[in-house]
Amino acid sequence: MLALAMASEETSSHPLAGAILAYGAEQGVKIPAHTEVVTEVSRGSRTEVEGRTVRVGNLKFMRENGVSARHALPEPGGAIANYVGVDDEIVGVLFAMDSPRENVRRAVNSLRYDGVGDIELLTGDMDAQAALVAELIGADGYQAQLLSEEKAEAVLRLQTHGNGVVMVGDGINDAPALAYADVGISLGGKSTDIAIETSDVVISRDDPMMIYAMRRLSRETMRIVQQNFAMVVGINTVGLILGASSGISVMMSALMHNMSTILVVANSLRLMFFPPIDP
Repeated sequence: MLALAMASEETSSHPLAGAILAYGAEQGVKIPAHTEVVTEVSRGSRTEVEGRTVRVGNLKFMRENGVSARHALPEPGGAIANYVGVDDEIVGVLFAMDSPRENVRRAVNSLRYDGVGDIELLTGDMDAQAALVAELIGADGYQAQLLSEEKAEAVLRLQTHGNGVVMVGDGINDAPALAYADVGISLGGKSTDIAIETSDVVISRDDPMMIYAMRRLSRETMRIVQQNFAMVVGINTVGLILGASSGISVMMSALMHNMSTILVVANSLRLMFFPPIDP
């Protein structure tokens, strides 16, 4: 059963697929020969092994394809259930626990203290798993069992209430929501290509505190931009007044103009010394 599951997940980029493949490797299980793996977003993946169709995914994926269990299925509790189906029968269930990223609770608290009004978890997981993770990370709320289009609709609903929405994600299911959000952030080195393409900001490190650091850096950048505008407008205004009233030389005019450019560059260089977040 594990070998068949690994065959169906071999080329999938989903974190659960990585967990199944890693577990199989630990057990010394070899992946059998199979046809091309087909991934169905928010549902699961399938392939063929020795002429039999193998599917791995959620219960909705199984029901949509007429795959059922002949025996009672175990309750997942707080775990994520990955059902393994062969043709029209569920032959096993692989359970995975969703471990929050390191520093995620600290990042959520930092963002909240920095003025972010509401932090909500949008997930395709079942309600029990979503509630557990939301409690672990300190989120204000959660929405569970969402398909990719439903995540995008959740973002649009927040925007209709006049909220600026920042969406953080890394998977295929997150791509529509990342595209609709006011700011889409792809977080982590394992982000899918489509998540990276639809995001406004890409953070390659698997550290949620980088979101808080990016917010601080963005605020400081805009403050320096405003200072630069003020310096350039001020110097040019003084130059115009002097030129109109006293007829300053061409050399002095050129010096004032280039001095404003040098000051803008020097002021902007302060961003290179912006203090990082303590690990």
